[in-house]
Amino acid sequence: MIYKISFENLKESITLPVNPPELVIGGGGTAFSDSQVIKGGERTIIGNSMLQSVAFSSFFPRDYDSSYCVRKNIPNPWEAVDKINKWRDSGKPVKLLITETDINMYATIRKFDYREKGGEPGDVYFDIEFKEFKFIKIREVVKVAPKVEQQSDRPETAATANTYTVVKGDCLWNIAKRFYGNGAQYTKIFAANSPPIQNANLIYPGQVLTIPS
Repeated sequence: MIYKISFENLKESITLPVNPPELVIGGGGTAFSDSQVIKGGERTIIGNSMLQSVAFSSFFPRDYDSSYCVRKNIPNPWEAVDKINKWRDSGKPVKLLITETDINMYATIRKFDYREKGGEPGDVYFDIEFKEFKFIKIREVVKVAPKVEQQSDRPETAATANTYTVVKGDCLWNIAKRFYGNGAQYTKIFAANSPPIQNANLIYPGQVLTIPS
């Protein structure tokens, strides 16, 4: 099992050197609220899905020890702490991935407490809690001026293009298959949207892609 936290499309990342002994996942499911209806008694209102929360505790060891470290390339404990603090205070979500689970989501860091223990100089223990983050989709209304027909002997050569808003679970292969009937055509979409897309495997919900004809 791998616990990985990344920031700004993998520009920075930390893979935990020591797996937590316990993983606590909360939230999710459907939101409910109870209210009193005049002369009708209590009623339950069913809302939308709730955001997931994930919490665990572990530590950054000063030195590698094969008896508990899951990887040899371990980060400097206090540099790792500074990096997580910077991500938390950036106002941007991080990407949380825990292999062998269904946790692969954007999230905000809601809690990050850390400490050293007597007799273990250099090791930094921490408790961290995440809350799932969902990008808000904003519909843009564009006013188009009436088209003025003009006579021209020049043949029409301009290519038409559509746009598509990425949703959770999308990848360029599936989007290409939807529009072109062939997933291998994803390179056309990647080329038409680079930049801002720099890696064909990294797209996120809320992105608006140009779909060339």
